[in-house]
Amino acid sequence: MLGRTIIFDLSKNEMLHIDEDEYSNFHNLLKRLNLKIKKNESEAITEKVLQNVDILFIGNPIDNYFSNIEIKTICDFVRVGGSLIIVSEYGADYLQKTNLNDISGNHFGIFFEKNLIKEMKDDDEKSSSMIQVENFFEHDITKGLRELVIGGTCSLFLNKEARPLLHSKKQGIWSEVFSKSKEKWIKEKEQQQILAAHTEYGKGKVVALGDIDIFSNHSSIGINSLDNQQFIQNILKWLLKTVEEPNVMTFILNQMGNLQNEVKDINTVINNIIETMTILEKRISLLEEKDNLSSISKKSEEGQEFEKVEEE
Repeated sequence: MLGRTIIFDLSKNEMLHIDEDEYSNFHNLLKRLNLKIKKNESEAITEKVLQNVDILFIGNPIDNYFSNIEIKTICDFVRVGGSLIIVSEYGADYLQKTNLNDISGNHFGIFFEKNLIKEMKDDDEKSSSMIQVENFFEHDITKGLRELVIGGTCSLFLNKEARPLLHSKKQGIWSEVFSKSKEKWIKEKEQQQILAAHTEYGKGKVVALGDIDIFSNHSSIGINSLDNQQFIQNILKWLLKTVEEPNVMTFILNQMGNLQNEVKDINTVINNIIETMTILEKRISLLEEKDNLSSISKKSEEGQEFEKVEEE
């Protein structure tokens, strides 16, 4: 990994500041992996900011939004071979007041849901937002993992080519959504939840998590809890591997297919417009014909009345 670079965006008031004591263990892990650490503290994300960068880390922005130009820049960065770690928190964009889903959801098929995941603890029969994860989807990122702990996370909804990495158990776990009108968290139905996901996009890769605390020094849910550090290390190593050529070709073919579908949709809209205009033209022609006939009839009646007047 010598010579590889990770950049932490701080321009959107992100929660994770890599130089803070709270993230010192994560900082040390990056050093052990020979990753050069950079920070983008004030500038908008541009092609220049991402030049010679291997991994972009977006660690839960708060009360700030990415512009459409920045979103396109990030997507282009991933498409041509860059990697992205994108992390939210409980309540996701809704509570954090940001627009991560405009990046991760609209382009990479990973949506952060506006909830908080909780589970029932068997030992004390109380609910907790500290989630034990013991079942993993088979992937390089989950190799060698036995148990993780994640706290205060939202769940993920996936589409496109996105695939899950971590999921909760099926029983005794649910999501809660914050109600502004009632000013409290409302419990939803119990079901299995996706807690982390990944995807490949062109020549690049994306990993998304719903909790920032896993990178912290928190004693119960941080980087040194259970296998959390191994999980983070596996993420970094996978992101720095080159995407295989067949996957790149599949991406290109999918993009071409999407483009064809968009062209078909545009053609359908154009044909509908043409058809509508044709119908309108016919109706206008009929109205004009009726108007002409009405005018002729009126003139004929006026002529007949004039003739009658002259005769009288």
